[in-house]
Amino acid sequence: MGRNMKDGYMMGKKNKAWQLKDQEEFLKRVGELYENGYSLLDALILMSIHYDYAKKKKMVGAINQLKSGLSIHAVLEKLHFHQDVLSLLFFSQKHGNLGQAFLSAGTLMERKRYYREKLITLVTYPIMLLFFVIVMFIFVQTILLPQFNQLFIQMNIQLNPVISLFFSIVTYVPIMMSVFLGLSILSFLFFRGNKKLKPSKKIDFFMKLPLLKTFLSLHYSHYFTQQLSTLLQSGLTINDSLSVFEQQNYQPYFQGKAIEFRKRLLEGEKLETLVKKEKVFVEGLPLVIVHGQKNGKLAQELEQFSKLLLVKLQERGEKVMSKIQPCLFVFVGAFVFLLYICIFIPMFQLLGGI
Repeated sequence: MGRNMKDGYMMGKKNKAWQLKDQEEFLKRVGELYENGYSLLDALILMSIHYDYAKKKKMVGAINQLKSGLSIHAVLEKLHFHQDVLSLLFFSQKHGNLGQAFLSAGTLMERKRYYREKLITLVTYPIMLLFFVIVMFIFVQTILLPQFNQLFIQMNIQLNPVISLFFSIVTYVPIMMSVFLGLSILSFLFFRGNKKLKPSKKIDFFMKLPLLKTFLSLHYSHYFTQQLSTLLQSGLTINDSLSVFEQQNYQPYFQGKAIEFRKRLLEGEKLETLVKKEKVFVEGLPLVIVHGQKNGKLAQELEQFSKLLLVKLQERGEKVMSKIQPCLFVFVGAFVFLLYICIFIPMFQLLGGI
């Protein structure tokens, strides 16, 4: 047993994470097999037959780990599966619907892959254009403008205010943009990678960013309602369900909030009041909780609300995607126009001074 565990651990250390497409296919197929009556172990063994040597080796290690008593979410964690997948599988061990959890995780990976590929497709061409424009910008700044300045001095021509303004723009704007972009990236990496910073503080920071605020709110609200509804449907109480959130470590934010919520519930506060105080949740969630508790169908109403949030999240994603490419083209066009002005206006003034 010890050797199997060690082999599995080394397998996880040496192998890179599975690609989203690989995870999607694996999760969906295992989920289908499990729903059709296969045990989890038999499903993994059957899956391993169809893989190439490298993946088959990983699957053999995973099967050995599963036989040794390791949970499925811990096994896949060593294979570096996505955190959202691990979280879904962890909760499935509490509510018992493992097959559906695999299928849901596969659908989640499909959605993530779709948006990633679409984003790459949308930004590839504009970024290539932007790269060439930046090269031209550097050429104008380092070679062309100094030549114009020298000509103006030699011909004793005074720069008019418009040309001076554009020369200043070409000189200082790239520096300012580089500093702003660098600081933004460093701030993002600091708040995301700083393990000492509390998850709630990280979320508060990201919730202040306009582009991320709506997505985070919909994503976290959907995650919370989906998991809470499945736990309640399995027969757990609200307090017991929050205890499950507390036990998992794949979503540190919810782990911390579960501890806080359980403590405040014992002090007499209501769940809807606690949810309302959290900026990360959508506004309608407290009302859903109140209504569900009144009619005794909290689990069902949370499930329906989670589906509604998922639809809104997908619609929002499509809307943002549709605007990314036009915005990038406008930005590139503005760069090209600025270059045109910086090149031709000085030439016209030189011609006028001859």
